[in-house]
Amino acid sequence: MITLKEIAAKSKVSIATVSNILNGKTNVSLATKDRVLKIIKESGYTPNYMARSLRSTKTNTIGVIIEEITEFCSPLQIEGITSALEKKGYKLIFENLRYYYRYSGKYSDEYKEEVEKAFQEMLSIKVDAFIFVACHSRKIDFLPKNLPVPVVISYSECADSDYPYVVIDDEDSAVTIIDYLIQKGNKKTGFVCGAKDNFHTKLRLEGCKKALAVHKIDMDQSLVYFGNWTREAGYECCKNLLENNKDLDSIFCFNDLMAAGVYDYLFEKNLKPGKDIDVIGFDNREVSIFLRPQLTTMEIPLIDLGASAASILLAQLEGRKDFAKESRIKCSLIERESVKK
Repeated sequence: MITLKEIAAKSKVSIATVSNILNGKTNVSLATKDRVLKIIKESGYTPNYMARSLRSTKTNTIGVIIEEITEFCSPLQIEGITSALEKKGYKLIFENLRYYYRYSGKYSDEYKEEVEKAFQEMLSIKVDAFIFVACHSRKIDFLPKNLPVPVVISYSECADSDYPYVVIDDEDSAVTIIDYLIQKGNKKTGFVCGAKDNFHTKLRLEGCKKALAVHKIDMDQSLVYFGNWTREAGYECCKNLLENNKDLDSIFCFNDLMAAGVYDYLFEKNLKPGKDIDVIGFDNREVSIFLRPQLTTMEIPLIDLGASAASILLAQLEGRKDFAKESRIKCSLIERESVKK
């Protein structure tokens, strides 16, 4: 195995400089730091901070790595995490990966390297554990393996079950919405979905199919339109739905922004949500209370999501074995005025 001395020689820096970089000290230039870290990665060298046996002290510090802090789901998750961990005396260090603004929402090799670097840098200052806050649900397979401290993923699943995770129950939420619409007397529902390959989209559609089957109704694929989660997409999907289905009595929008677009189209056609056609959303974002009539929607309990991730992490830090490897948090239906009473 390559030694620290050999890494220093390859990097054309001193052994002390390599040591400083590994220990998170900032008295080196960014260019030097990146060059040394690249050589460390390529060489397969295992830094001292990766070895459990050399962790001598507990710092009471948790590293929170956030994919995109500007995404609507992130701030409240962070609040839930912070509140739960501060009560136990932990300090938190945050890093925002800027997944959308820096990497345009793509899982590039560059992004995956940035994720690994974030973990390594926090390990170098000896954090006791990690919470990885995802910006949307999918199966994550790019986190470093065999980390020497506990890790919990919030808002996404772990592809290989290495780390515990907390997600919302998309499928159950969709079942609740379809049952609710049918109970209100709706017989034909259109679906304004998110991106076709998106995890939330797939699970919510599965829930819709399951609920319709219980009521002996087949899922009509001609009533399913896919968008990109934006207001503009909601407008276009609603236009297509109503032009091709004159007898539609309700629309299930897979997020509130697309529901706002549905409202836009209905307004143009002098149709009123909750009177002429029922509309229901998902997320309970701020826009839902500013729409007129106010939007009935499914609320994602983001603070609870973060608190649950923190609770699983605390269980690991306390050496308990009774924590769940997979947690699905139920969402709550918020009844307002866009579905007939």
